[in-house]
Amino acid sequence: MIVQLSVILLLRDREPAVAGMVREAAALGRSVVSDGGRFEVLALDEHSGDNTLSLLSVLHGKVPELRTIQEVREGTAVAQAARTARGERWLFVDREVEPELARWGVRQLAAGQRAALVPGEILAVEARLGAHVLADLYGGLVSAQQAVTRELTARGSRPATRPAPDRGLTERALLFLRGRLGMVGLGQLDRPRGT
Repeated sequence: MIVQLSVILLLRDREPAVAGMVREAAALGRSVVSDGGRFEVLALDEHSGDNTLSLLSVLHGKVPELRTIQEVREGTAVAQAARTARGERWLFVDREVEPELARWGVRQLAAGQRAALVPGEILAVEARLGAHVLADLYGGLVSAQQAVTRELTARGSRPATRPAPDRGLTERALLFLRGRLGMVGLGQLDRPRGT
């Protein structure tokens, strides 16, 4: 049976948020797959030092669509997901996001867009494009958003884009820095604040 959607969770020290992220990912999957379709929640853990993995183990019994890949080398979770995800469409998140943003990204793909992004929040991408662009990426979500945007721009296209929610000046500055880390060889540091 075809997996229509892979919701990909990029995790490192996300203990306070991981249960909510998995629940939201599963709820999104159930709401967007068509009759008889399937989805997966793919959680990639980059050597968390907290109880993120323990919580994922507990969640496996409650969310049958959950798959976990652990001990992922820092900065390689996106590339690992690109080689592992089974869905025809992928949604990447690295922190809790507003459910409407995730639904918007998946709807953009269903409407024919090749990719959709909300800066620093989500990246939705069709599997073929994601596998081509992200399989060797060193970096996190923002680096992946930039790589997909560059690829589509080179092909004369652009991803669908929606502004990020205003989280204040500090978050905007951190998003700017995350976008520059991969350019200077520090892609492994591209992750949300607090991790």
